[in-house]
Amino acid sequence: MTAVETRVGHEWRIVAPWWHWPLLDGEPAPGPAEVRRAVRVSAPVLQKYDGPDLVNVFLDDPQRRLDLRDDTDRVATVTASGPGALPTRVVTGGTRKLYLASHHRHYLVVCSLHCDTAGFPRARRDDVCQAGFVVRRRKGDIPGGPGGPAARALREWAAVQRKRQGVEQRLRTAGPLRRVALERRLAALSGTEAAALQAVRAHATAARASGPIRELHGWVPVGVDGGGAPVPMSEGSGARTPLTGVGCWQPVEEMPAEVTEAAFPLTALVPDRTRPDHPAAGETLYFGVVPTGSADVDTTGAARFDDQQEYEIRCFCRRHRAECPQDGAHCSCPVTWSEPTEHYRLAGHFDLEGTANRPVTVQLPDLRQLQADALRLGPGGAGGVRFSSPPRSELAFTTDDLTASRSPSAMGNSGAQICSFAIPLITIVAFFVLQLFLPIVIFVFQLWFLLMLRFCLPPDAEIGGGLLADFEALGGGLDIDAGVAASVVARPTFKAALAALLAGSRPGGKRLDVELANAVSLPAPDTLDERSLAAIARGALAQTPPPDTPRPFARQVTRAEVVQP
Repeated sequence: MTAVETRVGHEWRIVAPWWHWPLLDGEPAPGPAEVRRAVRVSAPVLQKYDGPDLVNVFLDDPQRRLDLRDDTDRVATVTASGPGALPTRVVTGGTRKLYLASHHRHYLVVCSLHCDTAGFPRARRDDVCQAGFVVRRRKGDIPGGPGGPAARALREWAAVQRKRQGVEQRLRTAGPLRRVALERRLAALSGTEAAALQAVRAHATAARASGPIRELHGWVPVGVDGGGAPVPMSEGSGARTPLTGVGCWQPVEEMPAEVTEAAFPLTALVPDRTRPDHPAAGETLYFGVVPTGSADVDTTGAARFDDQQEYEIRCFCRRHRAECPQDGAHCSCPVTWSEPTEHYRLAGHFDLEGTANRPVTVQLPDLRQLQADALRLGPGGAGGVRFSSPPRSELAFTTDDLTASRSPSAMGNSGAQICSFAIPLITIVAFFVLQLFLPIVIFVFQLWFLLMLRFCLPPDAEIGGGLLADFEALGGGLDIDAGVAASVVARPTFKAALAALLAGSRPGGKRLDVELANAVSLPAPDTLDERSLAAIARGALAQTPPPDTPRPFARQVTRAEVVQP
């Protein structure tokens, strides 16, 4: 064995960075053996940030990040018998939830590269010719988790595949004497690989027998063949023209020898040499921006990512060999894969916890200033949005008591008609329509809880200190005391406050406050329970603004506080 082969002989491990390793918690260093072993099979981690400059924040201090809290950062299981009942919400054991960039939340995937030998030393950054990660859609888990026998069998199979691939590459340039030894080595590795594959298949068979098994799909770019038919770029042979932004989800192996999926780059974190205490000092760390959205679609036009599927990330590194050209296009160096990150789902665009991170203020016009400017600038001088009606496309109509009727001149224009509406005018009308139709939507569909999504300061209705104290006694969030709720909704002050807030809205000639109070006696499925009524009224009659969305940062640790594998 040559000196070069000795230096690169150890297997690599892609694991969590050291500040995510388990804490000693009073145990003597380097920590319990089973915990130290768990570090070697740990997965890359997701770190959360509250701004688009997350890369600069990470480069300055890799440990500085927002804390991932179960109450807000996991998908909750919500159960309710209908819109009139108080729901229950459970986050225990829920899937990790990633918010969108529009929610002012961003994420990095971070990993550390080590040699799997005594002391768990870092691998040399110069030995890496490519680092990246893939996002996969998953269903189910590997039986036994990352430390179980199935995961170990997968790692052993992947390791022997890398060794076999390396021997095949050296055979292409080996001399006659060296070729004999390499051929023997290749034959031995082929037998070992077959045995490892058989072990993986045995675990898969056992998993199928015990119930649903793990399904894994990767995003593969799509191209068109000579006949113009869309075909995944990883399938078959022959020339294909790639389709930009088009791909498909296809079944993939856990740790394939070749990367055929669409990959995202991982960037090496080079520590500041003037800061010897930098968390990346003496480490080989990589990071990448986690995509929470994409313009890519499949061949049916469906988006690549949505809020219905569960995803995971696997990082990989290519181990450079001297005989392989380091130009990227022809790289065939062996690939080392990490364990999969914790599975996650994306938050919906209208997730209330997400949108609360970035409230938007729409300034309504000052009517006095608007009047003066309109008279001063004259017709058409205010600019705004122009609507152009092509010939015979003008939707002319007349109105009589809010009833619209088609005008005789409708769609009879011989030329294009252009109408300009100033932005303040559109804003005023839109706000008026919202205010007009909100009570109607609430009343028609009995969606009383929508009243809690409207909040005004100063409030539309003042309530006394006694009622405020009653609201405080109800309990927080969804934990409403049924006995207190029954006494609150029966108070005259409660009904008076509802009247002050809602009596002016009379959809269908019925007072909205009376209908809300009477909803507790409606037949199913429109019955509103008293706990929900009290909670809805408390939210609609709120007198003080809510506190700012908290931004708790994760605890920072020192190397002396974590176990040493």
